[in-house]
Formats: sequence, structure tokens, C-alpha cells
Amino acid sequence: MAYKINNTFGTLLVTLADGTIDTTTTDITLIGKGYAGFGEKLNENLVKLLENFNNTSAPSNKIQGQLWYDRTNNQLNVYTGAKFKPVGSTENSTTAPTNAVLGDMWFDTTNSQLYVYSGTAWTLIGPTTVAGSGVTQVITEAPEDNTGVKRSILKLTANDTVVGVVSNLAFTPSSTETLGAALISAGFSTVAQGLQLSTSVASAKFRGTATDSDALGGVAAASYLRSDSAETTTGRLTVQTDDGIRLGAGNDITMSLSSDDFTIAQTTQDKDIIFTVNDGGTTKEALRINGAAGRIDHLRVGDLTVDGTSTIINTSTLSVEDNIIELNRNISSNAGMPNFTGLKVNRGDTSSSTEQNLYWVWDETFADDGTTIHGNAGGAWTAFKSGGGDDELSAPTLVDIRANIVHATSTAAQYADLAERYEADMQLEVGDVVILGGEAEITRCEDDLSDAVFGVISNTPAFLMNAEAGNNDSHPMVAMNGRVMVKVKGRGDAGDRVVSAGDGAARVAEPEECTHFNVLGRLIKTKYHKETALTECVIGVK
Repeated sequence: MAYKINNTFGTLLVTLADGTIDTTTTDITLIGKGYAGFGEKLNENLVKLLENFNNTSAPSNKIQGQLWYDRTNNQLNVYTGAKFKPVGSTENSTTAPTNAVLGDMWFDTTNSQLYVYSGTAWTLIGPTTVAGSGVTQVITEAPEDNTGVKRSILKLTANDTVVGVVSNLAFTPSSTETLGAALISAGFSTVAQGLQLSTSVASAKFRGTATDSDALGGVAAASYLRSDSAETTTGRLTVQTDDGIRLGAGNDITMSLSSDDFTIAQTTQDKDIIFTVNDGGTTKEALRINGAAGRIDHLRVGDLTVDGTSTIINTSTLSVEDNIIELNRNISSNAGMPNFTGLKVNRGDTSSSTEQNLYWVWDETFADDGTTIHGNAGGAWTAFKSGGGDDELSAPTLVDIRANIVHATSTAAQYADLAERYEADMQLEVGDVVILGGEAEITRCEDDLSDAVFGVISNTPAFLMNAEAGNNDSHPMVAMNGRVMVKVKGRGDAGDRVVSAGDGAARVAEPEECTHFNVLGRLIKTKYHKETALTECVIGVK
């Protein structure tokens, strides 16, 4: 009948047929009924049990609870169901054991340190000092202070060097007591309250992130500027980098250096730079730089000095409160005066005779004639148009000055007659002799040797009175004195008196014909032909 072999818990291990043995289920030989030679196998089983399967390698058919003597490490082990673990001793190895259970102990043979397994990790029991590294641990001591009182401290030691001390009180170590003297020698002439680093350890510092500090570099924390709030400093702020300063969440304003050139830049598109001041409690804008237009839109200036060869003001209206505008401020003597100083009116195309630029200037080249007529300094205010070409002032041409009323002293005139506008009852021509009367104020003289002669129609009077009374068609200019062109019939010599000849013309009078009333004036030049022609005469001279 076959044997049924069960373990201690009643679990069937194997069924042995009669006359057979089993060598694979366990590490001992299981013997069936009637097996011949069973005595040898039985005795070997007893020996294996006696020596706990003494071998250099673990049994291959192990079962839970089985013992094994590790011949290599001279250590007795028990099989837990998962592994063989030392019995009644600590596992010795260079690396942490695997498949550890709560309470297992491991001796690190490399560092000569003992660990216990917490269920999740290996925890160092001691010593804290790694083999070959000297004393590296936190040491509790009670040195005496300089009054003989023992003080409890913790010494932070690394490789036999005291790096720091932890104390709940500040004190001065005794120089005569052994522990106190050793503390002084280690770099602690005084012990501060809290954690203190040794002065004997070069570059000893706290490394990492600190949440707070009383001082930095020996300067109180309150003396530093914060980056997360508004701050004030009584000291000088220096930025020693050309990259400078950035303002705004998007670095909207930058202040920087490039080759020692200082730049203030608004980096946000089309945004302005504005400078304001407090004027008696009121904020006023002193300067605005228009970002969209790339220009200064507003500028309040007191005293302004502009250096340069060209100053351009792009505005429709220039308003100046000052009562004096000074030109040529840099001139210290008459010898340095330029020829022309004044105002220029840009009219566009200087190559066109109708669009040449115009000037109102002080002409330094207008010479003093030796009298006070032109002013002792010489020069004169002059209006002219440019000469054209690259140098506009090389060949200027004088232009007229027009005004309502001019209060001045005249020294000269370009033309030679005194004229006044009168309303005419017909269309009159230059040189026509006129009389007062007709259907308006004047009419053409139609009589020969008329005693009513009044004047001659002029086109370029030196002085025009009643200038705004109509135009040359309705109110022609009547010359009453001076040089004027007259329609003259027949010949005549210079100096001959002229009288009316009818049809608006004049003629030379015979001496016996002349009276104070009919003489119009005199010929200035000899007239050699008989045809009626404009001839220069001086009128008003009897």
C-alpha cells in the first residue's frame, strides 16, 4: 500500500508507491514500503539533518522552515518560503540584502555600519562615521564657559573636523577647561545662540535656500531693496552693465548703453514717452515724444540753445511769447557778420522763376554813404527773391513790400512820379492827358491848349495815393507831379513846354501860347519824329 507523505500543516507532499524512493520533493530521500536497501538512505537522511545540509550552496528542494548551514560564510540559515535568512545573527554583505522582512539586520562590511530593516527601508543604527572617514557625526558635549558653568552643545563633525555648533544659549568657552579649549581651537572663540559655523573652516557657508536672514554680508536685511514691492533707498543706485534698466511687464521702456552712447527706448509700438513736472501742485507735461509719428509733439522750454547747421520746425503755426528774437547770437563783432540775416520763405521749386524762395533779411552789404541817411552801421532791411541754382543768395532780385500804412523816412524811390487814383468815365491808357470832370471824377482831355489839364495816366508811380480805390480800369493812377510817360504829338526839344493837343495827347507849345494854367510840363528828352508816341516828360513844372 502506497505511503501518503504530509508536512506539519497536513499538506500532502507526495504519494510514495511501494518499493520506490523520492529524491526531488525534498532535500532528504523519502522511502516507500518495501524499498530494498532503505537503511543506507535512512542513515544519509539522518546525517543531512544532523549537519543542516552543510554545503557551499543552498539546498535545491527546500521547504519552508528548513535549515541550511552556509559553509562559505559559516552561517546557519532558515528558509522562510522565499529565501534563506541567517538564524540568530546579522547578515554580512557589501550591499543591502533583498527580500528583507521587518526587524532584519544587515552589517555593511564596506563601511562597518549596522542597519535594521523597517519594513520599507534599511535604517542606519550606527556608527554614523563611515569607515576610513574619521569622526563624522553629531557629538553631544558639555564644555565649560568662562564662568565655570557647563553648557550643552551639539558639535557637527565631518572627518574629524568640527564644522558647526548648535547651542540654545550664547556663551564664551573656557580657555582652561579641556572641552572649552578644544572648542576655541576649533574656531569658536564665542558660541552664538542657534547654529554657528566654524571660523577655522575655509569658505564655511550655509548652502541651499534659506527662508529668512537677519543680515546679508553683514548688512541688515531691512537695508536691501525688495523686488516685489515699492522700496526707497537713501544710497546711490548703480547699474554696472550696458544692458541697463527695463521697465514694464513686457520690457516696454529700456535704458541702455552702446559704445558709451545712452539710449532711452519705448519698445511698445506707437506708444509715447512723456516727461511731466509738478508746477505748484499741478502736473504739467513738459515733453511728449510721439511714438506713432516718431517726433516730439509737445515741448515746454524756458531758455533754449540749439546747436547745429539746420533747425526744422514742422508746424502750421509758430507762436512765440518772447518780445525779441535774436539772430546771429554767436557774432561778437561786425567783421564776423554774414551778408544776409533774416527770414526765408520756401516757395517750392527754386528753379522756377515764379516759385523762387523769398527772403526778408538784414543786408550787411548795403554800404553806408557817409551820412546818417542809411545809418552809421551800414546795411539795410531788404526783401528779395533767390537767384536760383545751388547758391540762392548769389544773385538775388529785389521784390516789392506791400503794407497798409508805412511810417518811415524815404530816402529814395525806384520810380519818379506822384500819383493818385481817380474814378474814370472811360477806359484810359498810360500817357493819356486827363482833366477833372466828365461823368465821373476824371475824363480824357479832348481840347487843344486846355486850361483844365490835371495830370497824366501813370503805370509805375513812385508814390501812389488813394491806392485802395478800385483798380487800373475803374480808378486809373493819375500822375500829378514828377517823371511820367506822356502821349506826345510832333517833334520837340528837351526842355520845351507841353500842353494838351486833344484826343488825350500833348504837344510842344509855342512861347506865346503858354500860361500858368495850360502848361502840363516839359519834355525831358528831344523827340525827333512827328508820330504820336509815349515820351518821358516831367509834369507839374510850368
